[in-house]
Amino acid sequence: MRLGIFGGSFSPVHFGHLLLAEYAREQLSLDEVWFTPAAIPPHKLDQQLAADADRVAMLQLAIAGNEAFSVCPLELERGGVSFTVDTLAEIRKRWPQAELFLLIGGDTLAEFSTWRSPEKVCQLAAPAVMRRPGSPEPDWSVLAPYCSAERLAVFAGNLVDVPGIGLSSTEIRRRCAAGETIRYQLPRSVEMYIQTKRLFGFAGLP
Repeated sequence: MRLGIFGGSFSPVHFGHLLLAEYAREQLSLDEVWFTPAAIPPHKLDQQLAADADRVAMLQLAIAGNEAFSVCPLELERGGVSFTVDTLAEIRKRWPQAELFLLIGGDTLAEFSTWRSPEKVCQLAAPAVMRRPGSPEPDWSVLAPYCSAERLAVFAGNLVDVPGIGLSSTEIRRRCAAGETIRYQLPRSVEMYIQTKRLFGFAGLP
């Protein structure tokens, strides 16, 4: 099984996330994509997230009907700061036959040296970079210290061209608190969940 691991806060999930996952599924010929919400993102320790149960519920609503998409709760179950290497190691332990692809952005690739155990991450999964229009070519050389030249050449083929999407969870949270519309930025089912649960400082949406 070719399995894409798509990590993030997903607070909330929006159409941008779903499009990125679908483009990655298609271009990398993935059998499944697992949305993996972080308990505490290590690079966003001060970020205020929706409750774990709410983020999982919104993800499940968003991916309903797509058999290739699933929610992976491993990081939430583990708790604490979420390190990708721990998640990949657990997935490898439970699904040893799966070929793992780690879906990241070019900015994340540039910060790869700051990750915990980058060499082990490269052993467990193949990074796949999602490139937006106008973005520079990914600098795959940042991975050179952590894998062989042969494996690096394979990684460099994992490039996913995605559309430019001007959506962000941060902006959606701001709009919720300001009472501004978030219609068409995320699935209607997720929008209604936010309204019903009054998440993100909900102040009454149009």
